[in-house]
Amino acid sequence: MNASIQETCLSLLLAAVAAGLAVTAMGIPGSAHGSIAPSTFPTVIAWLIAALSVLNALVTLRRASGEGQMKAMSARGVGNIVAFLAVSTAYVWLIGQAGFVVATLAYLLIMPVFVCVVSPRHRVRLSRVSFWATLVVFAAIATGAIYGVFVELLNVRF
Repeated sequence: MNASIQETCLSLLLAAVAAGLAVTAMGIPGSAHGSIAPSTFPTVIAWLIAALSVLNALVTLRRASGEGQMKAMSARGVGNIVAFLAVSTAYVWLIGQAGFVVATLAYLLIMPVFVCVVSPRHRVRLSRVSFWATLVVFAAIATGAIYGVFVELLNVRF
């Protein structure tokens, strides 16, 4: 498959998934009560991703005629993107089911492992105790920090 056609198709796939995530995010429970609703930021970010993906698809189609040296992505690379989108979609769904803290902690624990699994260069890290210790500490601190920013500073109530 031509690289520009492949990039256009992946951009449109990402736009469709992001639009679906935006619609799903609008259903995240919680009320505003004078503050920003819990669904606001995921919805805005998802729509922004969808819009930028469509823009990327249009730019790719426009420059397709003059390009020829760009290599198409392998089937494994496409599979990695689809897997990433599936995990990210599951994260948004899990926020509504299990809450922000549980979903974010799980996502921050899963994604670095996913990157190490799909990247032969980083796969060796999975055997190191220091990797797992750092991962758990980072995920816990980052989840707490994000929760603190949204709940305490921005007054978002879940």
